[in-house]
Amino acid sequence: MKSRMMLSIAVATVMLLPVGIVAIASAQDRDRDQLKTDQLLQDKDKLQTKDRLKDKDQLKDKDQLKEQERTRERERAREHMQTERPEKPQHERMERGERGGGGGGR
Repeated sequence: MKSRMMLSIAVATVMLLPVGIVAIASAQDRDRDQLKTDQLLQDKDKLQTKDRLKDKDQLKDKDQLKEQERTRERERAREHMQTERPEKPQHERMERGERGGGGGGR
């Protein structure tokens, strides 16, 4: 009787063992898949962060180029104004100053 009971326990164990192994393997597969998914999400986040930094740097570069162009335009405008209206000779400026000072005393 004792051997019969041992035999039925052994048979039950042998029959249930594959179910347990499959369940364990299935859980391991799910864990592995979850780890892969997490890793992919982290990699995606890293790439997005790199892209954002890259875009930010590109925007800074564009802003710098725009500012340089504005500066050049201002300098060109100044040069153009100077060539268009040359400065009055020194003696003409003095005459204007005398006229303005003498007219205010009346």
